[in-house]
Amino acid sequence: MLYSDACVYPYPSGDSSVRRMALEGRYLGYGRLVCMDCETSGEFYGVSLLKGCLICSSGFNDFRKILKKECRGCDIIAAYAGDASFNRSVISSGKVNILKGIERCERRSFDDVSARYAAEKGVAVDIDLSAIIRKSGFLRQKTLTMYGDILKFSRKYGFMLSVSSGARSYPEMKGIREVENICSLFGMTTDEVRQSLTSVERILNPAESVEVISA
Repeated sequence: MLYSDACVYPYPSGDSSVRRMALEGRYLGYGRLVCMDCETSGEFYGVSLLKGCLICSSGFNDFRKILKKECRGCDIIAAYAGDASFNRSVISSGKVNILKGIERCERRSFDDVSARYAAEKGVAVDIDLSAIIRKSGFLRQKTLTMYGDILKFSRKYGFMLSVSSGARSYPEMKGIREVENICSLFGMTTDEVRQSLTSVERILNPAESVEVISA
């Protein structure tokens, strides 16, 4: 399966063109990039560029309005996490592929119910590397703790994790070995990282998905 960076921000949201990010992705070992807020899709330098829609909403009704208005024709739909009720509603709706920004939320915002829904609906919870790299001190530790909790839920219930660089310029993109090193900070194994890097591929081709639950 192809490895994917589940969220990059090419120009105009970021500083680098989609072509430059695709070229960097090829050097780093990726076969797909999910490009947020970008109208360009296709393939450059052997790297598939997917159109992503990232929804930031004030509630579930607002989520549905934005989804209908802004996400038509997108390959991957992601939504920022919120409180426990919102997360359950968004995940169980079957309208979202990736739940992002869980590190911004309270620890109780993602629970056993959300985890079961995510496993049933094939929704991935995103590990945003930029949330670790750009923070320090207490905020970084809070992020690592939250990601560690999500990892435990994933091991218990079998839902997918995705991994994204959150890069806004090509130097911010991360190679596979660097991703493994960063994710080891909250307990991910090499096999778990590489499995997570294939989550976008499994979202696009659910028939090929294989559920793996570690004890």
